[in-house]
Amino acid sequence: MGPGHLRRLLCFPMARHLERLTLALFFSVVVALSLFLLKNPDFGFHLKAGEYIWSTWSIPDRDVFSYLAAGNRWVDSHWLFQLVLYGVYSVAGIPGIILLRISVLVAAFALLLATVYRREYCAISVFVGLLALSNTFHRFVIRPELLSFLFLAAFFFLLERFSRHPRLSLIAIPLLQVIWTNAHGLHVLGVAFVGLYVLGDALQVLAHRLVSAVPDPGIAPRELRLKGYLVVLTCAALLPNANGIDGILYPLAIFRELRSEVSWFPAISELVPPFLVYQPGMIEIVTFYKAFLVISALTWLGSIRRLRFAHALLYAAFLYVSLLAYRNIALFAIVATPITVRNLHEALDYARGAVRFRLPTRMQAAAVTSLVMLLVAAGVWTVTVDGRFYKWMHWKRSFGVGVSKRYPAGVVEHLKSIDGNIFNGADIGGYLIWKLYPEKQVALDGRWEVYGESLSWLSSAYSDPAVFSLLVERHDITAVVLTRGSLWARRMGPWIRRSPGWKRTLVTPNAVVFERTDRFRKRSGARGPSG
Repeated sequence: MGPGHLRRLLCFPMARHLERLTLALFFSVVVALSLFLLKNPDFGFHLKAGEYIWSTWSIPDRDVFSYLAAGNRWVDSHWLFQLVLYGVYSVAGIPGIILLRISVLVAAFALLLATVYRREYCAISVFVGLLALSNTFHRFVIRPELLSFLFLAAFFFLLERFSRHPRLSLIAIPLLQVIWTNAHGLHVLGVAFVGLYVLGDALQVLAHRLVSAVPDPGIAPRELRLKGYLVVLTCAALLPNANGIDGILYPLAIFRELRSEVSWFPAISELVPPFLVYQPGMIEIVTFYKAFLVISALTWLGSIRRLRFAHALLYAAFLYVSLLAYRNIALFAIVATPITVRNLHEALDYARGAVRFRLPTRMQAAAVTSLVMLLVAAGVWTVTVDGRFYKWMHWKRSFGVGVSKRYPAGVVEHLKSIDGNIFNGADIGGYLIWKLYPEKQVALDGRWEVYGESLSWLSSAYSDPAVFSLLVERHDITAVVLTRGSLWARRMGPWIRRSPGWKRTLVTPNAVVFERTDRFRKRSGARGPSG
């Protein structure tokens, strides 16, 4: 055995260890960005819906949480996610919920990196993975959307291995689609993903037969036929859902909201197209998005000789979706990550072969990559633990495991003692459902579609005393709770403080409570605000 063989025996195992260290450090960054206190306006109604489903053994099809929308049609397309959420909460509490979030995100990014991973290009996977993280971590909240990230990554992983394991894909993808159909309203993304992937392969096979210059996808007729069956099975997986045809069509309603085709739908910042965003905390994410967009687009130049039509269709479709709304940036990043990694692989392979470009040895690349990743991981953990990162992002997130103090917990016991209905800011409707239902219902929460065409009129009550007075008479509203500094407080606070019919009875660091003067005097005879 010569010196060269000995060096290879010593270096290659060490290179593999360094690559594993690099990947472990990368996933530690995923964990760091997932470890923050629970503060999600929608978490409360998702959790309470899960409890309702478990206790009644039925999935609600009519609203039960709001007195303003009582009995309205509710297409609860998230019921399975809600049931899992309640199950985890019942067993492990809030720490269990945080662990659930971390597990889903780590699994999603593991699948993304594994989809087109090559050991000699470990640095490429980690670099693109960090870009994807910068475009997705703003959506790391406890919402059904997390499952869509996981399922998109799983679909990509399985389809890339279809030629080697067709039976696995034919079984796993439809089963995952059934779960997706009952867990998140954007379940149609799965059908679209599979359909576009298979369409791209079919078009490439046809184009190669007609024009030899088109890259050969290497797909046999039998494989293409099996992929056609997969499309049919994935579409059929939409049928077993708890809401029937309404559940299948629900994603179309979401798409209409994204296109601003629903007149009564409120103006929500996350639905604004990314290039029209101007709010601090969102501008930074759009900057990351632009960087990822430029880099991923440029990588197509290096893979033109081995262009995959399936990847091109997916990239274009999810780029379009991301351009519709800020919240869809993360979906584009999930889909674009394996595509960008593959394109970079193709470019480097070409550089090594045709151009005879000299790359660093595997050991050198592994050592540099692990060192850089160590510095990145240390930096991310430092600035997230001490909160500097979230302050820089202008976000109200705090590192830790538990419930954020920004929830108006201090008003809950006081509200329980009040007779009659409570009018609340829509931003805390979900939290109040969590803490007060079934003893009390809320006025508004984040389930906008439940309120339907009356939503615009109901929302005007915050700024129009006449509309609010009408609601008070109709629904026996005796108290108002608003979070301090919120949009709802800015609209309603100035005039309700001057109203002789209402009195401020409780002030906490996060919220303020007003009660009707006549009912407040009868209830307690208090002379002034407390808190």
